[in-house]
Amino acid sequence: MPTTCPQLNTTTLKNFALHENSWQFSPTPFVLSESQIQELNLLGEALWGFAQALDTLYSESAKGRQPGWIADLLDQGKPEALVQYARMKRFKQHLPMVIRPDLLITDASGSSDGWQLTEIDAVPGGIGFTSALNDLYTRSGFELLQAEPTMPQAFLDMLKALTPDIKTPSIAIVVSDEAEDYRRELTWLADHLKASYPDIAVIHPKQIELVKDRLVYEDESGQFKPIDIIYRFFELFDLANIPKMELIQYAIKKKLVVCTPPFKPHLEEKMAMALFHHPVLIPYWQQTLDSTHYDLLSRVIPPTWVADPSPLPPQAIIPGLQLKGQALQAFSQLANCSQKERELVLKPSGFSPLGWGSRGVTIGHDHSQEEWQERLNTALESFPKTPYILQTFQNTSVLPMQRLNTTTGESEPFKARVRLCPYYFVQNGKPRLSEILATACPSNKKIIHGMTDAILAPVSIGINDGQDGSRGV
Repeated sequence: MPTTCPQLNTTTLKNFALHENSWQFSPTPFVLSESQIQELNLLGEALWGFAQALDTLYSESAKGRQPGWIADLLDQGKPEALVQYARMKRFKQHLPMVIRPDLLITDASGSSDGWQLTEIDAVPGGIGFTSALNDLYTRSGFELLQAEPTMPQAFLDMLKALTPDIKTPSIAIVVSDEAEDYRRELTWLADHLKASYPDIAVIHPKQIELVKDRLVYEDESGQFKPIDIIYRFFELFDLANIPKMELIQYAIKKKLVVCTPPFKPHLEEKMAMALFHHPVLIPYWQQTLDSTHYDLLSRVIPPTWVADPSPLPPQAIIPGLQLKGQALQAFSQLANCSQKERELVLKPSGFSPLGWGSRGVTIGHDHSQEEWQERLNTALESFPKTPYILQTFQNTSVLPMQRLNTTTGESEPFKARVRLCPYYFVQNGKPRLSEILATACPSNKKIIHGMTDAILAPVSIGINDGQDGSRGV
């Protein structure tokens, strides 16, 4: 540890490349213990195993070797052409190489026993931002969680490993208009890497061309540069609006270029968490996953259901869902529940513009009964095109932190609800924990996301008892 106590201040903030005054800062990093970091390493392995098992389950269901309703459910609302593309044999082993879960802290001590996983993002934002934030705090004198290699290098190594026969593959990070908000941070990431690896660029899909069976892009000077690897930073629901998409898919299909994350929408559905808890599928998960990984996922994945309005037989119930101690036979029975009883969360499963960030999320007890009824009805009516999931609300703990007042330069007490976003990069079949972003929202907020009132902070390792009110080092 440093001999002096470092602190972030307003002077060092002026040198932060991605600072737009759209969020808050902590004078110190968010602290996790060694045991919590060990748990996060284990979680990365468990999530990688889960992704593999989910992909196999979907494939086996599509072939009739597992119940057909599984693939039907995961394909709900998807264009048939995309479904068939995802099922091609040549993509059989293709999985997302970046894993980022959203973990809510629901234990006041910050113990990993209280972590609850609300999403597994296969196309996560924040890689460039988190890297830049770690760089800022490191230059301010803090010793942060230092995974080796660093996050930018881990990102690059992950991509280069996709083409082992090409020593220096040309990499294009393709960012669509819909994902424009993330272009700046990804450009920072690419620029950071270019000092040692010039063959990487952030491009728009419209720059792409197919020339003599080679996918290329036109750079700012009008020169055509080859593409060996595409890092896809656009959502699959938006394919119809993305220029040159047919060229991109053709090149991937013909193995002219490698793309990650793959065009597999079934791996980007939040309903996977409902499948994990489905009683019929529990034996599959227990047989397929490592027992330690299964136990960990059972603990961190909250109760989740697919909000399916299909009528059930008279003798059937919705497993695990009750109201006033009584089993339910239809999700519509939740329409008239009290505020306490509707401590529930509704959100689109994935293949929708509403599936990004906190868009489309409804916290039941945060709305009037009339609003809840309207949103529940909307979710059920949307099932054929945009399935929703229902989860039990996870009451995050209020933790003591410090917030930097960028006007006065002073530190102020800040009571926060916290979400952790660890980033894992998969290389040679092994997920490696890199950097972690902590998002701390004001204690009166129920949805934890990167709002303007939130503190975004990197993570260091230490004693996180928070007794000094800072959770700092």
